[in-house]
Amino acid sequence: MRGSTPDDGRVTLDQTEAALDGPITSLTPSAALGIVDHWRTACQDATGLDVSGVAAGLSDLRDLLTGDRLDGRAIADTLAGLAEATRNAAAQSPDERVTPRLERIAVNLDRAASMLGA
Repeated sequence: MRGSTPDDGRVTLDQTEAALDGPITSLTPSAALGIVDHWRTACQDATGLDVSGVAAGLSDLRDLLTGDRLDGRAIADTLAGLAEATRNAAAQSPDERVTPRLERIAVNLDRAASMLGA
């Protein structure tokens, strides 16, 4: 990541894994927004890996979480798309230490999407 320490990416992964390990419904919208915003920044700073699909999914998710009414179906669909984009990023990752972590996040995003009805 440009302009960041090597540990910044690990912290982002740690926080996201911890948040997604539990039921998605236990996250408050503000906690979810914090994770989304952190990941969006990480995506903007990423070098050597195309995470444009992840960034687009995060932007869509942010829009849904800040809307007047939370739409579980739309959030679920967005999480499923975000899982696929994360899986694609994992497959392209030049860092073999990051690949399984991104794959785990993708699995948890799929699980979250299923919990919400996708």
